[in-house]
Amino acid sequence: MKTIYEYLEEDLSKWPSRPYIFTKKDGVYHPRTFQEVISDVQNLSKALLARGFQGANLMIYSENSYEWIVLYFAVMSYVGTCVPVDKEWTSHDLENTFRTLPVRAVFYSHARSGQTRPLRDAHPEISWFCIEDAFPRLIREGKALEMTLTGENDLQKTVLILFTSGTTNFPKAIPLTQENLFANWDTLYRRTPMTETDVSCVFLPLHHVYTGVANVLYTVISGMQLYLCTDLSRMAQDLLEVRPTVVCLVPLLLYRLREAMTDELLHVLREIRFLYCGGSFTDPAVKESLIRQGVPLLEAYGTTETSSVIALAVPGDSDLLSNGVVFENLEVWIENPDENGIGEIVVKGKSVSRGYLNRNDRYSDFDAQGAYHTGDLGRLDERRRLYLKGRKKRMILTANGKNIYVDELETLLLLEPRIHAAKVFEEEHHPAASVITDLSESDVKLLIDQINRKLPHFKQIRNVYVKPDTLGGRIK
Repeated sequence: MKTIYEYLEEDLSKWPSRPYIFTKKDGVYHPRTFQEVISDVQNLSKALLARGFQGANLMIYSENSYEWIVLYFAVMSYVGTCVPVDKEWTSHDLENTFRTLPVRAVFYSHARSGQTRPLRDAHPEISWFCIEDAFPRLIREGKALEMTLTGENDLQKTVLILFTSGTTNFPKAIPLTQENLFANWDTLYRRTPMTETDVSCVFLPLHHVYTGVANVLYTVISGMQLYLCTDLSRMAQDLLEVRPTVVCLVPLLLYRLREAMTDELLHVLREIRFLYCGGSFTDPAVKESLIRQGVPLLEAYGTTETSSVIALAVPGDSDLLSNGVVFENLEVWIENPDENGIGEIVVKGKSVSRGYLNRNDRYSDFDAQGAYHTGDLGRLDERRRLYLKGRKKRMILTANGKNIYVDELETLLLLEPRIHAAKVFEEEHHPAASVITDLSESDVKLLIDQINRKLPHFKQIRNVYVKPDTLGGRIK
């Protein structure tokens, strides 16, 4: 298994003048070659090392951009540990993260300035860089330095820390090593062989493990070209313009494409070699309809804790009810199955994180043998097809010994059709909720008050955290 920097340096020798990353300016896509991209990665790395950031946790808090990708590669390859977070996070979310993890620098976009402003004076130990202003300056600094770069060779060292949630007082920080990140590549390639002839459109946020690993990191192995499509309202037009061969989507984006379907768009979708859809449950009727029309849709199931994919549909599989076939390099089993074979999905393998950082064991989903207990229910058939059946019933034990089953509270929240996803969790021994919705925060709080009036005091939701519905992903 090679390291990230070894792949980059190999790419530099194989494809120096070949276009690699395309970004749009004034309505036109402009390419940067492998040589240009890797040169920027190495010069940025030199500048960051010269500023004393070796081995540090460096956060990216930004929309998708070329600079985001260069930072991602630079930090993991040569500098320290990359900590990309959701651009929708609030100042409160960032503050919670700083309590969980020491961060030496934050790279934020102009659009995130309002969220970072209250924190800059409060955290003088952190260096703050506005990406649009600092990036050109750092590249110039790196170019001027006479420095020999030493890449990160230790496959067991944490190079990436991702968060499954930034909305609680106990954010779940997931450390991933280079071994974790590359462990699934061989299996993925055998199932869906991506090569330098492929072209990909990137629609999803880069801080998602699904996008960051399968859609970006693996391009340093495959040589696939990347088009950054940052305006979701133009998703169909971008597909028609770029005509990609590899695309990663979540179900909500898939549904939007289906609603916007034309004969020309259907033709483009049929020409895609691998159209992955993951991050949440895909409506079986929609999946079947698209596949029957010749769209090569491949449903994927995975988690951040397992470096993304656990199961992926096999191209041509006639079983449209399964949610994918388990990767051959992973041990996956069903714990405590019932009479129908349904139980909790447990995963073990080299792609599995070593466990959450700075978390009390009672919150952990990792056992002493290194297996990850997903909390998802499912069953496996004899061909290792996985059928998802929902979430394991979760319980909050209050300080006075009362049991609260959070599924009941989530069901009450989801009775409001404008709440698109909800998660109830424990916060200081009491229920709190995180919701994805188009409602205002004040409207959500009014709804919570209405729900609480129907509940005994010990079951009432004490705090609620509101996120706008940008991609319809599952809250976890």
